[in-house]
Amino acid sequence: MRASQLRLRAVAPLVVATTLAIAASAAAGLEPSPIQPIPDSAFSPVILDRGALAGAVAAVPASTPDLTPLTEPLLPTAPAERPQPALPNPKAIAVAAAPRTTHSISGRASYYCRAGQSICTASHPDSSGFDAYGAAGPGLRAAIGADWRGHIVYVDGIRVKLIDWCKCTGGSTGVEKLIDLYYDVFARTGSVVTIRW
Repeated sequence: MRASQLRLRAVAPLVVATTLAIAASAAAGLEPSPIQPIPDSAFSPVILDRGALAGAVAAVPASTPDLTPLTEPLLPTAPAERPQPALPNPKAIAVAAAPRTTHSISGRASYYCRAGQSICTASHPDSSGFDAYGAAGPGLRAAIGADWRGHIVYVDGIRVKLIDWCKCTGGSTGVEKLIDLYYDVFARTGSVVTIRW
């Protein structure tokens, strides 16, 4: 008999007795009595069979000596060279330099030209292409000066031509707008913009 089984046999009566005592007091609805020390007479010595213990210890397998660490497998030949296709010489790409600006202003924007929904400036209809036009509000006109009409500004980096003016007062929001944009531009910038020129 193994040592663990022997220990289990010794402890099992105590576990069963404790469980039954708790269940009986819970079933009867009685308050638990104060804890009393266990008398020495309740304990009896446990006698272990040394022969069984020796057999249990002998049954444990010994570790295998001299294990060789695992290594990468040796390949009989080197792997083949990867193909190196010939590529044409790259052509230089001309990138337009970012425009130099010295002035900027930030504020609100709205849109006023979207085909089928709102009117556009008469000489600049909403075409099928990208229409980058805008109407300058009072704050933007004052910032640019008298020659604002036809001026090119950059609204969040998008090149926009000022072709019209707008009153751009606060209206229901109470916030004055800097610019009214064609919808193509507004769809990319949103209602808060930075304008540079």
